[in-house]
Amino acid sequence: MIRGIGPVLCAWMLAVGLLLAWSPRVVAVGLFAVACFSIILSWVSVRQPPVPRFHVAWAVALFIAYACLTALWSAVPGEAREQVAQFIAVFGPALFFFQVLLSARLDPQGLARRSLMIGLALGIALFSLELLADQPLYRLTRGLDFSVTLGANSINRPAALCALFVWPLAFALWQQGWRKSAIALPLVLTALILGSSSQSASGGLLVGLGFLAIAALSRRAACYLAGGIMIVGFLFMVPIATLFDAVGLAEVEGLPFSIGHRVMIWDFVADRVMERPIFGWGLEASRGMNNFGVAPPVLFDGTVELLPLHPHNAFLQVWLELGGVGAILALVMALMILRTIRGLPQTAQLFAYPLLICGFFMSGTAYGSWQTWWMTGFLTAAALFIIVLRSAPEPATGRVGGDG
Repeated sequence: MIRGIGPVLCAWMLAVGLLLAWSPRVVAVGLFAVACFSIILSWVSVRQPPVPRFHVAWAVALFIAYACLTALWSAVPGEAREQVAQFIAVFGPALFFFQVLLSARLDPQGLARRSLMIGLALGIALFSLELLADQPLYRLTRGLDFSVTLGANSINRPAALCALFVWPLAFALWQQGWRKSAIALPLVLTALILGSSSQSASGGLLVGLGFLAIAALSRRAACYLAGGIMIVGFLFMVPIATLFDAVGLAEVEGLPFSIGHRVMIWDFVADRVMERPIFGWGLEASRGMNNFGVAPPVLFDGTVELLPLHPHNAFLQVWLELGGVGAILALVMALMILRTIRGLPQTAQLFAYPLLICGFFMSGTAYGSWQTWWMTGFLTAAALFIIVLRSAPEPATGRVGGDG
């Protein structure tokens, strides 16, 4: 046990829950702070830096290093340099922090797990209040009255983070012996978010629930299916995007505007990818490539942006900015993560597959891959999952469902 790390982790997890619903961007600050404190405490305790030694860290580091290299030929060099600095600030401390979590006995008394459950339960409860009562906390903290119409991102971002954090919380509940609650929690959250404006969080949770059911029947099937999705996404998303447009998906009557618009965005991006398919246009190039196109009459009467800041699809953003080299490195990273999940205890796999696929679904339909709040949200969810995993042994009755 690293001296002093328990209170730091507990305070961080409680703060995440308190701020999650109305200030999701603070999650990035929290991850940076807890990572730095944990690294220092570990270094002082064992008298050597917690250099990352787990295999996924090297795959992540290689991908990030190549992404930073592409800033040299980026179409928007200023934004690219800023993103390089953000990569260093986010992934540098995070990878060392993960090494601390993986190498130390965190919680012999179960305090960290209980703090996680209290913090995340509080966060999801406050998010439910925000969703059902027109965001009173968000308005109060920003001096806005209820006559002001809020933008969709003010609720969509907390919804996306809740869709990630619900899986570590469900895992903790299961480890605590509250198995019905562990299964009911993501179901209830899905029902709540289905009534919100966050289509990506709704879809991510539904896909996550599907993988929860698959993993309960067969961990091997969940692993192979997840791997197949990664391979198809990173290798074939460009022709798939072209196919969506070729079959007229954006012109289907009654299709939600957001879906039709994405079809147009993805086709535009696929064309740009083919102009520089090997090394891409460079980091953050998406921000400098916008154009306008005429929308199909059934979708929208007028013109729409064909690349508003980012492609709203992680697979295509990697191809556009980092090229085929980046796509291969990203696929290797994703498969390394899957391999790591495959080696986890049975109960951990049950909730790890839904977390991973839920996050990839949202990355593939909504958010920019390099948005700081989103990167740190994913990393925070992974850290929380590791804390649950490391704070309690796999129970003897933990095996559920099918094969390993």
